[in-house]
Amino acid sequence: MLGIATRGAEAAIDLAAPAMFNDPFPIYAELRRSAPVVRARSKQLAPQGAYLLTRHSDVADALTDPRMSSAAMVRKGNEGVMKYGPRMFRVLTDSMAFKDDPDHGRLRRLVSVAFTPKMVAQMTADIESAVDELLDGLGKRGTVDLVADFAVPLPLSVIARMLGVSDADRDAIGDRMARLSAGATSGSLTGMARAIPSALQLFRLIERLVDSARVRPGEGLISGLVAASLDGDRLSDDEVIAMIFLLMLAGHDTTSNLISSSAVALIDNPDQAQRLRDDDGVIPTAIEELLRYTTPVPCGVPRLATEDVRFSSVEIPAGSTVLAMIISANRDDAVFTDPNRLDLGRDPNRHLTFAVGKHFCLGNQLARLEARTAIPGLVRRFPNLRLAVGRDQLRYKATQSLRGLERLPIHLS
Repeated sequence: MLGIATRGAEAAIDLAAPAMFNDPFPIYAELRRSAPVVRARSKQLAPQGAYLLTRHSDVADALTDPRMSSAAMVRKGNEGVMKYGPRMFRVLTDSMAFKDDPDHGRLRRLVSVAFTPKMVAQMTADIESAVDELLDGLGKRGTVDLVADFAVPLPLSVIARMLGVSDADRDAIGDRMARLSAGATSGSLTGMARAIPSALQLFRLIERLVDSARVRPGEGLISGLVAASLDGDRLSDDEVIAMIFLLMLAGHDTTSNLISSSAVALIDNPDQAQRLRDDDGVIPTAIEELLRYTTPVPCGVPRLATEDVRFSSVEIPAGSTVLAMIISANRDDAVFTDPNRLDLGRDPNRHLTFAVGKHFCLGNQLARLEARTAIPGLVRRFPNLRLAVGRDQLRYKATQSLRGLERLPIHLS
């Protein structure tokens, strides 16, 4: 089977195989049937090898099992970097995505003081304005790259407004984010190495913004994080920087990938696109279905098994790296009827796109709000949008932590 090599009685899947980026779903379907827990190779996620979980039940269990440690995973093999590497690496691996309780719980509670549902809801008008402005710009052109011209600038604009940064800083953030994303998604060590200067520049920019927020507090999220307090406990400067960096990375690429992949899904399924145009009432379930169907984050943060654990009758030894493949769980026919069909009215929809449990994505409401505005707005403004290249010419970024298109040439009329 494409992407899987057999070694005696053990199968090993190569996550860098081209099919795992462009069309992994048949492979995951076969794995769920015949080898739901399988050894995997991944230079990006698990250089020393990992156990891959593909069934919905196993993935959900792994994401909530306290024996699956994010913090231990970061420490594994990184002692030298953590001790002697640039401060940036130490700070970024100190974010709550790489923490277990009680540290994770403490950070999440403090961040939640500033990053509230009310704050997200107050972004509605800004998001609608940003979407309208970008769609107006698209409307002046016949053919666009929907990734570069719409899907990427929208979340960047939203994040900048939420953080409370100036237009100049927004542009600087966008430039460094683009370079960082290009390197991180290059699929090569050389490309990732080339992204380090951009990461350092972005890190220093965030440091400056945090310092400024301490001296001159504003109304944005940076100032909110700096001021957040619970029972006398506050976030340190490093913890504020790590959270902002995490928000930029998680909120930028994931949302842009969701928007562009959803556009392709709706072009592939014109009956569903028409359904979205005709019925406002379908928007909530439509966005949940597009989150499931496209799965912009294929797997969660790699975890380390701190004890021997068993999934689908397979014993995983303590000290093993585990990859919980959300992209496979979201197409599991044990949970979803006809899982490869896009059904914008699907309900219930137990997708795991935002993970589950204590690490459930804190930014899920913001992502949903952006998607509810951007995706219906796009297909309604341009009812005749279609691919400007052959379907087989679309290429997904060669990265295993995110799933998104490199480019998306679209005819708007």
